[in-house]
Amino acid sequence: MPRYACTLGAGAVAGLAVVTVEGLGTPEAPHPLQAAFLAEQAGQCGYCLSGILVSAAALLERDRSPDEDAIRAALEPHLCRCGSHNRIIRAIQGATT
Repeated sequence: MPRYACTLGAGAVAGLAVVTVEGLGTPEAPHPLQAAFLAEQAGQCGYCLSGILVSAAALLERDRSPDEDAIRAALEPHLCRCGSHNRIIRAIQGATT
């Protein structure tokens, strides 16, 4: 379940597994989302990217083939300032195939 690090105290996750964007993959073996974001050139300024990747990974764990409405709903809380929304949606859809 994605949570915002800026509003969640460390004590609230004591004893729980925490995965950050750095834990999704490695340069040698990127997470399918990371590979899809690179292929789609979905990352622009980076302001929202970490949160979007983590939220998208959580979505894909719950629903392996989400439709566009489900993807948009999962990403709705994230503030993207550069306007790369369409590429982000395509990247997430690409990571599901």
